Amino acid sequence: MTGHGEKDQAHAEHDFEGPLQPGTRKLTRVFLVASALLFVADFFVKRETHVGAEEIPGFYAVYGFAGCVVFVLVAKEMRKVVGRDESFHDGDDR
Repeated sequence: MTGHGEKDQAHAEHDFEGPLQPGTRKLTRVFLVASALLFVADFFVKRETHVGAEEIPGFYAVYGFAGCVVFVLVAKEMRKVVGRDESFHDGDDR
């Protein structure tokens, strides 16, 4: 078992610390550029709206980002409730 500050060798290849791989970096940039272009396009496209908030340019981008942030925060709290102890699978084999 490793100490608190040490990295487990078996999981070291799956760490997300450090620089991104070239393919991942390129794909991330493509998605960021596409997202920025869609956000800018939202200022010029006329849509049929059903709710007043839909008329705000960039509403769906902000709404989606806020939804993702809330989802992550709720998931972090749920992990405390439904998560298992690290030694869960080290118990009796029946």
